[in-house]
Amino acid sequence: MNDRDEEIGDDELVPLAKACKIFLHGHLTKSSLRTESRKGTLEIIRIANKDFVTRNGIRRMIEKCTVRNAAQAPPPITAKEALRLKLDQRKKTERQQPVRSKRLTSSADG
Repeated sequence: MNDRDEEIGDDELVPLAKACKIFLHGHLTKSSLRTESRKGTLEIIRIANKDFVTRNGIRRMIEKCTVRNAAQAPPPITAKEALRLKLDQRKKTERQQPVRSKRLTSSADG
């Protein structure tokens, strides 16, 4: 990293390859940043078909991607509980659908 890299402002546009090198020390690739953009965790600025990010954008991405401790995560459910919830949801959906009347058709035999 050179002196110019440290002078990059928080909202200055930086090409993806350079951002990977200076902000992420080569641990991620341009493809990785594009993946995070598709997931909605990184804002990419596209100008003339070139992709850029900012130092602040990388900071926000890191904050969004930070794995929180297990105490903050919802408790896991068992397979049995998951099945019960799915069946309950299906029952609710079936009750909400209008009843379709079946038309009886008589066949004219000979």
